[in-house]
Amino acid sequence: MSRVNAIRSMGKADYHYPVVVIGGGPCGLAAALGILNQELGVAVIEKTDYNQKRIGEHLPPSALGIFAELGIPDHLVERNHLPCAGVMSWWGHQAPVHTVDYYFHPMQHGINLSRPRFDRDLADFVRQRGATIHERTTIHSIHRHGGLWHIELSTNGQERIMTTPFVIDASGKSASFARTQGSRILAGNPQVAIIRYGSINQAPAQDHKNHIVIESCPTGWWYFAPLAAGQAVAMFMTDVDVTPLHKSTLLTHWDVALQSTNHIADRLQPYVHLQKPVVCLSRSQRLDCFQGENWLAAGDAAMTFDPLSSHGISKGLRHGWMAGKAVATFTQQGDRRALERFDRDLEYIFSEYLKTRTGYYATEQRWPESRFWSRRHATDPLSGQFDIASTFRQVV
Repeated sequence: MSRVNAIRSMGKADYHYPVVVIGGGPCGLAAALGILNQELGVAVIEKTDYNQKRIGEHLPPSALGIFAELGIPDHLVERNHLPCAGVMSWWGHQAPVHTVDYYFHPMQHGINLSRPRFDRDLADFVRQRGATIHERTTIHSIHRHGGLWHIELSTNGQERIMTTPFVIDASGKSASFARTQGSRILAGNPQVAIIRYGSINQAPAQDHKNHIVIESCPTGWWYFAPLAAGQAVAMFMTDVDVTPLHKSTLLTHWDVALQSTNHIADRLQPYVHLQKPVVCLSRSQRLDCFQGENWLAAGDAAMTFDPLSSHGISKGLRHGWMAGKAVATFTQQGDRRALERFDRDLEYIFSEYLKTRTGYYATEQRWPESRFWSRRHATDPLSGQFDIASTFRQVV
C-alpha cells in the first residue's frame, strides 16, 4: 500500500488549510494576500519553482495603485524592472502615430516587468505575510468528501494529501480545477501569440526605447516592449488558420509578417540575439460558471482578455484580491452573498471588456477581406468554437 493510500485509509492528511489556492502566479498570490488580510490561513500550490519563462509584462499606470491596496511594497515593481513612458500605436491608419503619454497620468509611468523575477519576489513577500507556498508541486487528484476537498499531490516525488474546505482556482487559462467540476471554457477565435525574446548589443537609434509599440498588419497585429537589462519582447498576434505554425516554417512566417510592418521591424532590429519562438493561446475566453460548491475561479482561470487590453497582470492581481476577500468572508461568516457578489462582479467585468474590445478592433478597417480582421468585426467574439489543441503538437 502506498503512503497516500495508507493515509487515506486512516482518514488523515499531511496538511490542512482553511483555503487552498491552485496556482502561484500574480492572481493566486493576490488571492492569498486577500485571505491573509482577514487573518485566515492559506496555502498556494505552484507547479514551478519560479525560474521558468512567463508571458506578460506590461503594467499600465492604473495598475500601480493596486499594489498599494494589496500592501505590496514599492520596491517589488521598481527594482529590476523598466519604467514605461506610454504606448505608441499605428492602428487603423499608416500615420500619424497615436501616443498615450503616461506622464499625464497621476502615477506618471507604467512598468514593464521582468518575469519570472516579479512573480518570485511577490511569492517571497506573500510567504513573509504568512502564506505557505508549495513549489514544484503537482496535483494528481482532487475529490470532495466529508465537507472537505482532499488533494493528492507530490512535491519533488514525495506524495502528500492536503485537505481544505475551500479551493480557489487560479491555475491560469487552462482552468484545470474548474473544468473537473463541470465548468466549460467558452472561447471564440483561434488567436495565438508568437513570442520572441531578444537582447541588445547597441542602443536603439530612436529615443522611444521605453514605449510599448503596437502595430496592425493584414494577418494580425504586433506588440513590442523593451524590458530591463537590454532585453525586449516582441509578439505577433494571429490566428492558427491564418499563419501556419509548423516548426519547419514558423520562423519564415514570422519574418514575412514582420516585414509587413512599418515600425515594429525597426524597433526590433537592434535586438540581434533573438530566442526561439514560443507560441501560446491569446484568445478571449471565459468559464460558463465561475463557481460551485466551495470553490471559485479567478484571474485567467475565470476569464482571459485579449493581450490588446494590456490588463492581464493587473486583472489577475485585482481579481485575486477580490476572490481572496470574498472567500475569507464566506469561510469566516458562512455568508454566500460575498461569493455571489464576486460572481456578479466577474459577469459585469467581462461584459464591459467585450464592449471595449469590440470597439477597438472596429477602428481597424483597412483589410476587410482578411480572415483575421473579419472575425474581429463579428458582433459576438465568442460565437465561434475552435478546437486548436492539435495544432500545438507541431509548434515550437
